[in-house]
Amino acid sequence: MAKLNANVVALSLGLTSAILYAVCLIIVAIVPVGMMGTFANNLQHSIDFSGMMTKSITLAGSVIGIIAWFFIAAVSGYIFALVYNWVSEKL
Repeated sequence: MAKLNANVVALSLGLTSAILYAVCLIIVAIVPVGMMGTFANNLQHSIDFSGMMTKSITLAGSVIGIIAWFFIAAVSGYIFALVYNWVSEKL
């Protein structure tokens, strides 16, 4: 099995997460709150998001969210690549 470059996996997953977060922001900005509640409820079992929906998303909050999810995903990707490489050596 080929080894994964942990830095490439981390950057790829971080960028993918940031892009998906930005797409989600755009969708939330243009879709009515009632429809978003129904959609979010369908994504999760037995959780009612309708009381939590809001349109008060700030630019600062959006930037913090994108940065935070980039780092969360990048660290996850890095750990995944390390674990993958370790497991592939053992098998």
